[in-house]
Amino acid sequence: MVCRRVGIVSAVLLACLVVLALPASAGAQPPAESAILLIGDGMGPVHVQIGHTIVGQPLAMEKMPVSGLVATHQADGSVTDSAAAATALATGHKTKNGMLGVAPDGQRLENIFERARALGKSTGVITTDSLTGATPAGFTSHVDSRGKRAEIALQTARSGSEVMLGFWKGDFLPKTDGGEREDGRDLIAEMQKAGYQVVYTKTQLKAATDKRIAGFFDDGPEAPQLADMVEKALPVLSQNPKGFVLMVESARIDWSSHENELVGSVRATFELDGAVAAVMGFAREQGRTLVVTTADHETGRPRIDDASKLGLMRDLKTEPAEIAKRLNTDRTNIGQVMREYAGISDLTEADLKEIRQATEAAAGIAKVISARAGVSWHSTGHTESRVPLFAFGPGADRFSGEMDNTDIPKRIAEAIGLGAFPK
Repeated sequence: MVCRRVGIVSAVLLACLVVLALPASAGAQPPAESAILLIGDGMGPVHVQIGHTIVGQPLAMEKMPVSGLVATHQADGSVTDSAAAATALATGHKTKNGMLGVAPDGQRLENIFERARALGKSTGVITTDSLTGATPAGFTSHVDSRGKRAEIALQTARSGSEVMLGFWKGDFLPKTDGGEREDGRDLIAEMQKAGYQVVYTKTQLKAATDKRIAGFFDDGPEAPQLADMVEKALPVLSQNPKGFVLMVESARIDWSSHENELVGSVRATFELDGAVAAVMGFAREQGRTLVVTTADHETGRPRIDDASKLGLMRDLKTEPAEIAKRLNTDRTNIGQVMREYAGISDLTEADLKEIRQATEAAAGIAKVISARAGVSWHSTGHTESRVPLFAFGPGADRFSGEMDNTDIPKRIAEAIGLGAFPK
């Protein structure tokens, strides 16, 4: 993964300054007309606790006044993948791993975006993954396999959402234009013809003025942060007097946790929290928006073994993959590189051996950083652990305590007047 960020705690510190402590109760409120669902892919309670410990104060999401725990099992097992979890969060139904927007028998399931649009509301999807990734696809498509990315892209392009922002455009372009599509279709051109302003960089996103925006970004200095995408989407979607439903995903918590890579998982958690801060500023001013922050599942099962060591994370300048690029061919400069980029100047012989003998230097560096930061990992996959939930705004009281992931879209639908959901 290419690093898009510098300064591991800067985004979350800004978020903590922006989001003031929220009251335990917002008092009498008008009913919600809009809802924003933020999803930290792979984010369990300990991921949040790690971020909190690093900055020494609650994250923006933790300052939301209502909290709960969510069970995430899939239709035929205790451990879900992102496809089955996204289907539950979008449709209120359980399905099998790998399936998107359909029941275990393949029956098409109405999702909350479709219900909202049928009642005149706008919709939007934002992700740091591709728009064909499992979580966003759960809200825009109906396929029996998450691997059918060409079909997911086609359904996404036709989904009708006013805002669609994500990374990597390959599934939307034909092979003749450097994409992956074998049908020769240029879905991006088709979206432009349908009225979307298409953007590829943070600068273009900031300058966008149309009422329908699609973004296909690449990693690098011109990649927007999740908060940048949210801050563009909110004024676009809020033009609709009937309200909107927006899904926002920070995908890379999961990616890094699969690799037991602490730096990337923390940064992606902080990136989500920056988006939460942006959303909260809007919701508090607007007054009729329900905000729910949760996860699709937990990944990696990290554990804090020594909280006093997590301060190490504040000195890191980049992620292990980038640190590894600074090593010479025979890895004899490990000490110098780790001192300069990881803030670790007292590597032990065991640390040096871990990095020197690792098949991939980045994996060895990640293992050393986790150990030095007092964090151990107990899985490289998804787990059955319950995930956290935080809520704010009119209807937030529906989300207190323990619930199943299928309860979330049902309660959002109740709060914003979508009627009984699902049918």
